[in-house]
Amino acid sequence: MSDTQKAGEMTSTQSNRWTPAEDGAFRKMAEANIRPELIGKALNRSVHAVKARAYAIGLPLKWFKPAKGK
Repeated sequence: MSDTQKAGEMTSTQSNRWTPAEDGAFRKMAEANIRPELIGKALNRSVHAVKARAYAIGLPLKWFKPAKGK
């Protein structure tokens, strides 16, 4: 394994924690009924990470709305 690969692995494990700023932005987006996919893109997180964080901090997943239309 090269040094570049090792450094990339260390960086990715360190950035998994949510910062207070990310939590604040997440809460605002969730309250504005922004879809989890868009929240994930904005925060550079997966949809799974967004849903897991919502559960962890006690945010209801009320912004999931069924698609309207045909």
